[in-house]
Amino acid sequence: MAVFGGREQVFSIEGLIIGEFDPSADGFYRNVKTFSFKVKKRKTIRIDIRSDMPVDVAVANENGANASYKQAIKEGSVGPVPTGGNREMGIIIGVYPGEKATVSIEIWMAAS
Repeated sequence: MAVFGGREQVFSIEGLIIGEFDPSADGFYRNVKTFSFKVKKRKTIRIDIRSDMPVDVAVANENGANASYKQAIKEGSVGPVPTGGNREMGIIIGVYPGEKATVSIEIWMAAS
C-alpha cells in the first residue's frame, strides 16, 4: 500500500451516449450531459476519459464556476483539479450538434 498516491473513485460511467437526435430537445440533439459528484475539501480530483469521438469536458465548482476545461479529448485526463472548499462538484461533457460519441468516464480523488 502506497503512503502517497492512494486514490478513491468518486464517479464512473461506461458507454454514455452523447449527441443523440431528440426532436423534443432544444436544437434537436442531446449534445451535453451533466453529472454531479461528492468530493472532500482540500483534495484533488482527476478525470479519465475514453471516447470514440472527441468531446469537450468542463469541471465546475459548487457555485457553478469553471474549475477546469479541456477540448477535444478522445483518450486522456483532466487534472489534477483542486477541490478547494467544495463538497460537491460537477462535470459537463459535450459534443457539437450533429455529432455523436460513446464515452466512458472515471473520476478519482486523492485519498486521505
